[in-house]
Amino acid sequence: MQDWQPSKEQARDWVEKGYFTLRGVVSADQAAEMRGVIKNILLTPEPEDVRTDADPMDPMGDTPEARAQRFRKFNRWCHTSPLVWHSVHAGAMAPLAQYYMGDDVLLKFSSVFVKPPLTGAATPWHQDNGLWRDGETEPFNFWMALDPAKKSNGCLQFIPGSHQTEIVQHVLYEDSIHGELPRGRVEAMKVSHGVEHIELDPGDVVCWHSSMWHYSPINESPQGRIGIAGVYTTPDMARGKSRPWGGYPWVLRDGVLCTDFPVVEFTEEGGEKHQPGPFPTAAEVGV
Repeated sequence: MQDWQPSKEQARDWVEKGYFTLRGVVSADQAAEMRGVIKNILLTPEPEDVRTDADPMDPMGDTPEARAQRFRKFNRWCHTSPLVWHSVHAGAMAPLAQYYMGDDVLLKFSSVFVKPPLTGAATPWHQDNGLWRDGETEPFNFWMALDPAKKSNGCLQFIPGSHQTEIVQHVLYEDSIHGELPRGRVEAMKVSHGVEHIELDPGDVVCWHSSMWHYSPINESPQGRIGIAGVYTTPDMARGKSRPWGGYPWVLRDGVLCTDFPVVEFTEEGGEKHQPGPFPTAAEVGV
């Protein structure tokens, strides 16, 4: 496996901003091939026929157009696709995982994010480890664009330097789709730190610290976008912690890339698996 090291600019951005970008991690042709596999799944008539946890959106009609807008994301799907697994999670991104996490690396989480034209939902401001609530604070996160991700179609937004805060209690508002950072505190952070839009071309990647405050707005453009994400962790971090999503696939063992498919999952004798309780409402915590 090829060694990887960040550039001076990437290393500085990681420390100061909490994120950095990489261009052309996979080719435009590879991105198009993965996008095609995902679009085929979007057109599947019944969500239960897909090896994924569906996150359905409206409308839920059965026309091809409606089926293509059925999901906001696929959870824990990427390691079930040989193309995505070998191209990205246990492929192009594995050298970065080794650089930041060491020679024993697990895939904690993977997902496909979908923002259809004109209907793609917003993802509220949050910290990833504020949503997980599993005791892990230092996993390595990435997001790869398979379509152009621009301001116009709801690209990611980061508050630079926000990774230096504590893990903030996430809450629910009446219109929340999941736990989110208190909105008043987000507005104050935006004023003090600013907001940066993460515009990417197909095959580009953004990597960020799991405490980074980030968000993506509604896609109000005619250009849809699809992206794939992954979170790497280590056996030492995962051991003894709750794993609400089940087993974690091995990416690297003793520095050797895990090329098995189906994937081999990390197992721990007596390891607990449970879903954290509900988030408190904003009213309950007074924010």
